[in-house]
Amino acid sequence: MHHPRTANSRLVLIATSGLATLVLLGLVLVPREASAQASMPPAAADDGAMEIPHPFFTHEGLPEDFGTYSLRVAGLAARADGKTEGDFAFHLEMSLTKRIGLHIRNDSVRNSPKTEAMFQFAAITNKEGTSGFAPIIEFEVPTKAGASRVSTLVGFTTKFTASRLAFNQVVHYDPREDAVDASAALVVRATDRVFPVVEILAAGARGAPTIVNMLVGLKLRVRPWVALGFAFELPLSNAKDFSSRGVFEPELMWGQPR
Repeated sequence: MHHPRTANSRLVLIATSGLATLVLLGLVLVPREASAQASMPPAAADDGAMEIPHPFFTHEGLPEDFGTYSLRVAGLAARADGKTEGDFAFHLEMSLTKRIGLHIRNDSVRNSPKTEAMFQFAAITNKEGTSGFAPIIEFEVPTKAGASRVSTLVGFTTKFTASRLAFNQVVHYDPREDAVDASAALVVRATDRVFPVVEILAAGARGAPTIVNMLVGLKLRVRPWVALGFAFELPLSNAKDFSSRGVFEPELMWGQPR
């Protein structure tokens, strides 16, 4: 997951409730967006959706178009206790069918002993398939010495796409640890090449302090299928993994929808 799961249950509930509120607002707006896109030529609606890059860390709320792929690789520089530590992350997304997506990611390759494999099932979508709701099941597979158990998590994702913005959200729940990891991201199309990004990332488990971070960044489209991201992340909670973190994230998309 993006952060170690540490939080007391009350603050986790507050953070999760806030994210759920954003989700409900997005789902309420989905029919309006579907109606607006219905008045646009199909090619224009597709092009608009393609122009909006992915968030930095948050999962896309719906599977990729079947036949297309997305890869995010991030260089990280975290500042803590007067020292700067480098790390990197990756996030590969693809669709196994038109309604089943696969995400493979690790948000801290140097420090995390496990890599995630998440299956995403598009249960509810609008007519264009650009907004909707998807249950998920995730397996955290040991990829380093010291981790021996495969963890199983459940949760859901949502996505709302308009002509100039994309909202994505994810909630993971680990029943063995009674832990929650959630995030929400808004990507706005300022121009055809410039996309401001804001993300809220929260992690929590029973009996420990809450960790909530905010990321503010910019994604620049340098080619039709290539974007470069620059972001700065700060903790909002008293408990924290770092005092600040810089992110540089190239994003590559390829393939043809089928």
